[in-house]
Amino acid sequence: MRRSVRVTAIAALTAGFVVGCTSADDPPADEGTTSDGIVTDREPDNPEFSPGEEESPEPVPGEDGAANALSTAAEELGGQAFSVDRSDDDGEELWQVSVAVGDEEVEVHVSVDGNEIVHEGEREPLEDEDRRRLEEASISAAEAATTAATEMSAAVEEVDLNEHLGTVVWDVELLSTDGAMTEVRVDATTGEVL
Repeated sequence: MRRSVRVTAIAALTAGFVVGCTSADDPPADEGTTSDGIVTDREPDNPEFSPGEEESPEPVPGEDGAANALSTAAEELGGQAFSVDRSDDDGEELWQVSVAVGDEEVEVHVSVDGNEIVHEGEREPLEDEDRRRLEEASISAAEAATTAATEMSAAVEEVDLNEHLGTVVWDVELLSTDGAMTEVRVDATTGEVL
């Protein structure tokens, strides 16, 4: 008899606690929020976001900047961009982009948002290996950067045209919001992530 009284008492206390913690006046919980009010979004954590802040800060510059820089450089110079890397020019963060224009390789510095060429460097002869790879590539560096960033939910840091096991690929280096570096290969002919 004592055991059934204890079980009944525990069940009654539990039910009372659950009912007492909720109210018909409580708004329904958001899908991305737990009952404790902790945000459980499905996006990767942003290292610049601290608990208690009203909203997440703006995305880290360069998330779309690399693809934009590749497109801008190719369009402005009338060539094919085949390499991009972050660069620091007298304290200003920029993108350094290599573009094949005819038989020449042109290095340009592009704004971090990727929308403006800041400086055009010297023109040098385009290496035969780069020319051959560019002829085989049907996917642009900007398309490869966008594919890799989308696939990995990370910011592009560097893109290079290379060859892997006989296949021309775009090597895309990415930085996740938790600071981890990852490299992804994108087939330069099909656009598939390898």
